[in-house]
Formats: sequence, C-alpha cells, structure tokens
Amino acid sequence: MVGGLPSAGAGTRTTRVLRMDGPAVSPAGDGRVLPWRQLLAALVAVSAALTLTSYVTLELVDHRFFQVGGGGHAYLNVGVEGNIPTWWSASVLVAGATVTVMLAWLLRSQRLAGVWPTAAIAALLLAFSLDELVALHEHLHRVGRLLVSAETLPFVWLAVGIPLALGVGVVAVLLARRVPAAVRPLLLGGLAVFFTGAVGLELVGSQLHGDGGVQSPAAVAVYHLEELLEMTGAALMAVAPLRAVRVTGPGTTLRVAVS
Repeated sequence: MVGGLPSAGAGTRTTRVLRMDGPAVSPAGDGRVLPWRQLLAALVAVSAALTLTSYVTLELVDHRFFQVGGGGHAYLNVGVEGNIPTWWSASVLVAGATVTVMLAWLLRSQRLAGVWPTAAIAALLLAFSLDELVALHEHLHRVGRLLVSAETLPFVWLAVGIPLALGVGVVAVLLARRVPAAVRPLLLGGLAVFFTGAVGLELVGSQLHGDGGVQSPAAVAVYHLEELLEMTGAALMAVAPLRAVRVTGPGTTLRVAVS
C-alpha cells in the first residue's frame, strides 16, 4: 500500500481515470447535426429560380418590359448590378459571414484552436458581399487597361482580377487548414465554384464579347451560368460552418465537433 492505495505491483488491477482540464468538447458523432443540407438545398433552389427567371424573361418572353433597357430586365436580370439577384447574392454572403463569426465565437468559448483563421474567413465572406453589392471589381478596369488592351482582353479588369482571385484562393486554403475539419470541404468547394463563375466564366464571356456576341445566345447563357455558379459557391461557403456545430444536452447548447 502506498498512501492508503494499492500499488501497481500489489496484484490488484488498477483503473486509469482520464481527466480533461478545461471545457469539454463534442466528438463528431455527439449531439444533433444542424440541418445544413436542407438549408443548402433551399439556398441553391432560390438561386436557380432567380437565374432561371432572368434567363426566361430575357430570352423567351417577347415583351419589351423584360428586354434590355426594360424595367423587368433592370430588376430581374442576373447580369445587372443593384437589383434582386444582387441583393440575394449579397445576403447569402452576409449570412455566411455571420454564421462563421458564430463558429469563431464557439471556438473561443470552448478554448479550441482556429478562432482567428475562422474570423478571417468571415471577414473574407463579408468582403465578397461588399463587392457583390457595390461591384468594386468593376473598377479594376482602371488598372487593368494599363496592363492589357481591350482588343486583347475585352474585360480588362480580369488582368487584375485573375491574379487577385489566385491570391485570395491561396490565403483561403492556408486559413482553411486551421479551421475545424468539417468546415473545409464545403468552404473550399464553395470558393472553387464561386471563382469558377466569377473569373473562369467571366473570361469565357470576355472572349464572346470580343467576338461581337454581346447579347448572343451563347453570351447570355454563359453569364447566367456564371451568376448561378457564384450564387451556388456563396451558398456552399455560407452553410460550411454549420457542419462543425452540434446541438447537445436537453436544451439547445451549441458545441463544436472536434473532428
């Protein structure tokens, strides 16, 4: 006996008790999963409906109200700034930033790693929403035209936009390595889809514009697909933080899953 307790060599089986100092955390399977799949489906459905409405009213409805310059075109067309689709895209990104801030707060309250990288992702989504709302990227043409000519690249802002998108992508990947693992697939997937539309298809649209097809069927289809991909990417990034959150206990306590 040592100190009133049997020693390890006294022939008595001992039980090892693990003690965890600090706040408890929820394993991946503990607690109820938030309905992120249903929310994602709803966001994508609304985005698809707005895109389809824009395309149908512009291309298939023979009424000048919906044609270029008409009131319907101004409010419904996804290629026009400051209208209903713009409001929707910006709102999804703001919601995503808000949810990501909530995740950062949960990480901080549970003393888990990744607080500041998660907060930085939230700031990135907020910057995307600001750009969507006020079209900051459209002003990049002032710098872009110093680098390329409109004959070479009709959408000259892409001369700056492409390197900028690559830089943002690298930063996002580095940040994603330090956020909860459950968040990464949707976050990085959403970012890839978002920039495929915002930069990749914009580059295709630029080529079509240079070929004189500003309102050709191909050009219209491309910019509608571009906007749909941007909205879908925004939706993926918006719901990504919810994959790491669990509802535990008899009430509605939120915890971050550790894996």
